[in-house]
Parts: sequence; C-alpha cells; structure tokens
Amino acid sequence: MISAFATLPTWLILIICAAGFSAVTFGTRQIVVRRCAPERQDDLVDLAKAMNGPTGTTLAFLIGFAVTITWGTMSAAQGSVEKVAASAQQISWLTENLEDRDSAKVINSDLSEYLTTIATRDRAQLASGDIVQLPSFDYLDKLEKDVHLIGKAGSATNPESGPLLSAAAALTGAQGELNAVARRQLPDVVLWLLLFTATLSAAVMGIVATEVRRPYLILGWAIVAAMGVSVVLSLYNPFDGTVSVDFTPLTDAASRIADNAR
Repeated sequence: MISAFATLPTWLILIICAAGFSAVTFGTRQIVVRRCAPERQDDLVDLAKAMNGPTGTTLAFLIGFAVTITWGTMSAAQGSVEKVAASAQQISWLTENLEDRDSAKVINSDLSEYLTTIATRDRAQLASGDIVQLPSFDYLDKLEKDVHLIGKAGSATNPESGPLLSAAAALTGAQGELNAVARRQLPDVVLWLLLFTATLSAAVMGIVATEVRRPYLILGWAIVAAMGVSVVLSLYNPFDGTVSVDFTPLTDAASRIADNAR
C-alpha cells in the first residue's frame, strides 16, 4: 500500500495528505465542540496544549530522520549509476588500444547493449527490489566472457588485457553496488509511524482550535505537515516515482560507446 502510494506524483501526494490532515483536524474539533460540555472542553484544550509540543517535535524528528535515510539512498543510487557509466566508458577507452579491432567492436557492442538495457528495462525490477536476474545480466555475462577471451591471449599479444580485466572487474563491482542500493529502502514501519504521528498531531491541533471561532489558520499546519510527508514519500523509492534516479549518464555513455562498435 505504501509503495503504491509513493509512486503517485508529488503534487497529488501533497493534496491527499493535506486533505486528510485537514479532515482529521476539523473533524476532531467538531466532535469536541458538539459532544463535550464546556468544562470538559477546557480540560481537553489544556491537555492538547501540553501534548502539542511533544507531538510536533516527534513529527519533525521522524520527518527529518526519514528524509535523511531516503535522500542518502537516492544519492547512493545515483552515484552507483554514474559509477557504472564511468566504468563502462573506461573499458571502451581501453579497447581503442587493442590490435584486434573485431574484438574491440564486440566489447563495445556488449557495453552499449548492457548500458541501454539497464536504463530501459532494469528500472522496474530495481524499483521492486527483484534483482535476482535483471535483463542486463545477460549482456554483462557476455561482456565478461568476451573480455576474458582477450585476457587469455596474454599481455604479450594484447598489452591492454590486464587493465581491461581490472576495468571489467570494476564494472561488475559497480553493478553490485547498484543492486545493493535497490534493496536499501526506508522500512515501511517508519512510514506508518510517521503517518500515525502526523494524524495524532492533526487531532491535537483540532482540539487546541476548539476555543477559536474561525480556526482556518490551522489549514496552514495541515499543508506544512503534508509537505514534510510528501517529501519523504517522493524519495521513498529511488528507482520509481516523481523523484527518482536519473539514468541519463547510462544512455549518454551507451551512445558514445555505440560509435566505437561500428
């Protein structure tokens, strides 16, 4: 449920959260006004004022904690994508010094297909965390076999075989980092706690506003709280949603490498 909600556009998440918190706030206020005697209302307002600070502080802490984790994951995912692109580009540069031009073209073709597949076909599985067998793995396996064939020829025949094998190993490591980041998501329990705290804080604000005749200003609180929750949900999955990893470095590298495969 949370995962599906997080894939919505950020503006829609903001509207839904703001509407929900506003409904809780005004609904709680109406219940207190209609169902409680004046003396009981005073007691509830005093209690709500005492709770308002701790609940607001807890909400702010949870939002800050969640944003720190989600933004860290987003940055790590983007860094992994750029590392894959850089490692592939390094392999392509090394192939320019190979005497066997046919082998160089094969490797560049493998690289181009591998990068393109990550950018176009791997995203859905990376978003779901299903990384057991990504579509790009077939091209990565083929690339490794072709590079090892050059390595078997030895440094005497191909002086670049050693650096080429090292670059291929670096590319495999970058792919492993990308796979690891795909499973490094914010636990759902933290999001549920965040939503629960925001709802409780909305109810407390509604009780505090019981003594106010026209408490329309609390709409601002609902919008601010909704903005915080929306930021967390927008960053929840680095491979899906409005705010997600940019795969442009992969497609750009694939385009440049494809020219070397011709």
